[in-house]
Amino acid sequence: MRTILILLLFISGYTLHAQNNAVDGRYYLKWECESHQIEYKLSLRKDGTYNLDTYTRELAWNSDVVNKSEEGNWREKDGTITFSSKADKDFDEEYTVDLNGSIARFVTTTSSDGSGQKSKTTLIFDTSKIYCIEGMEFIKME
Repeated sequence: MRTILILLLFISGYTLHAQNNAVDGRYYLKWECESHQIEYKLSLRKDGTYNLDTYTRELAWNSDVVNKSEEGNWREKDGTITFSSKADKDFDEEYTVDLNGSIARFVTTTSSDGSGQKSKTTLIFDTSKIYCIEGMEFIKME
């Protein structure tokens, strides 16, 4: 009985660890319209921290790239990821993006054509203070 209990605890711990490994990594999104180009690079680290870099460029004036960044923590539960950052941090539109309170879900899809292609993991933001990323798919980089 004791051996079975230890085995069940080991399997449960391994399963939880494997689920978190599916989520952590680097994600990328590039969005472009007539006047703007925005690139998002999101890194979800295994230790539960994240880093988001946003690169914006005005295409109409061929301007320099403006980089904004933020760091904080992320937590995954049942396929939903919640982002948080320090509450006492001052957010300034010129220098910092605000991902605090954002909620995203990750979706893993595999090729159904029988070609044996690797699965693709995407991160879709359902709620965010950054209105333009809601509903957009961040692709996990391999």
